[in-house]
Amino acid sequence: MKKFKVPHSYVIIFILLIFVSILTYIIPAGEYTRITTASGLKMVDSTSYHLVEAKPVGIWMIPNFVMKGLIKQAGIIFPILVIGGALETVLSTGMFHAYCNKLARKCSGKERLFIPAVLLLFAIIGITQSTNKFIGFAPLGVMLSATLGYDAIVGVAMILLGVGIGFSTGILAPTTAIAQEMAELPAYSGIGLRTVSFVLFYLVTAAYIVWYAEKSKKDPTKSALYGVEEVQTFDLKDSNIEVEKKHPLVLTILIIFFAILMYGCIKFSWGLVETAVCFMWMGFIIGLSYGYDPSKIASCFVKGIKGMSSAAMIVGLGAAVALILSEAKVLDTVVYGLAKMLEWFPNFLKAPVMLFINVIVNGFVTSGTGQAAVVMPVMVPLADVSGITRQTAVLAYKFGDGFCNYILPHASALMGFLGATGITYDRWMKFMWKLFLLWMILGSVILSYAYFAQYV
Repeated sequence: MKKFKVPHSYVIIFILLIFVSILTYIIPAGEYTRITTASGLKMVDSTSYHLVEAKPVGIWMIPNFVMKGLIKQAGIIFPILVIGGALETVLSTGMFHAYCNKLARKCSGKERLFIPAVLLLFAIIGITQSTNKFIGFAPLGVMLSATLGYDAIVGVAMILLGVGIGFSTGILAPTTAIAQEMAELPAYSGIGLRTVSFVLFYLVTAAYIVWYAEKSKKDPTKSALYGVEEVQTFDLKDSNIEVEKKHPLVLTILIIFFAILMYGCIKFSWGLVETAVCFMWMGFIIGLSYGYDPSKIASCFVKGIKGMSSAAMIVGLGAAVALILSEAKVLDTVVYGLAKMLEWFPNFLKAPVMLFINVIVNGFVTSGTGQAAVVMPVMVPLADVSGITRQTAVLAYKFGDGFCNYILPHASALMGFLGATGITYDRWMKFMWKLFLLWMILGSVILSYAYFAQYV
């Protein structure tokens, strides 16, 4: 009997697209009336839901929406390619290999402390940044992880989930302020409980990754990647490269550009396009500093772009899911139905149920702003009549909007990281499902506390 082989990531997304297409024939089409606030925010009128003419999307139309998704996500796809090209130029100098070798020697016997440190670094960065910007860092995570004797999943988790914790707890995330404005709350108010949530989610996540890393290191058969081919690897022989005279200069330039990038993102709200421009300059200057001629730099860029092309394509494919659902006008129906379901639960359970509702809605629309525009105007009146503070409703939205992005097969950041490293979705979920369950339990406990404490 032929052994079952997990389909390629592209195949998984196309299966999802077919499923979504079928849903458009089953879920009634309906919509809320959209209104624009005085400050320019677009949101729904929670009392205006009505059925509209059905517009199901046939399976034969899927390629059309794939192309639309690729075009819509051009602002993510092309920067990812540029970032991949720039990082390949840096990697080709051997600087990372050399310093990873040095790091491995210094961390010998202390590897388990390294994971929480890297996770915390990216978690702090994620307080103000989104995960899409860090897809290009996936190979570096794998390199660091392999140097310490861990598998590729640990490398991805340290970066992806680190930024995810910072973003999802919403301490200073832009979507937090947007949701609060829709709930008529001061921007970034209630920061205390969100900060406590950040710490708690960080501790749970760090403990889980360390547990998995040590378990799989001691017994490779316990690794979620055991027996899997085509996963990006880092040849440990390369880590024997010693630090060259020019490597400190390369590292210094890298740190300077990273500092410029962080300053620009925080001070001037740089997006992925500006991030890619910064990386382009970094790759060019590092290449010249290391002694490369322009043709060598160009060759490195092309090689890096090729390596990142799969991740970039997946971002566009995933966008087709939301486009199909939007075209069929079924998202508002889902929100309306879930809001009605919320009325069945006792008041003290409604806050945790709001979390699950936001998780479900995020499966239909992965845009945080888009989700807020539909969910918050519906959930706020329900919160008011249920004795739940509006701040609690915002927190439920942030948890739901954020954390499930690391299990959805069409989430651009997750699939971008997996595509860049060759990790299949099923193997990621073998690692991730337990942690996501812990996240949901912890989030529910925090929201229950918020209900009883009347969190404002």
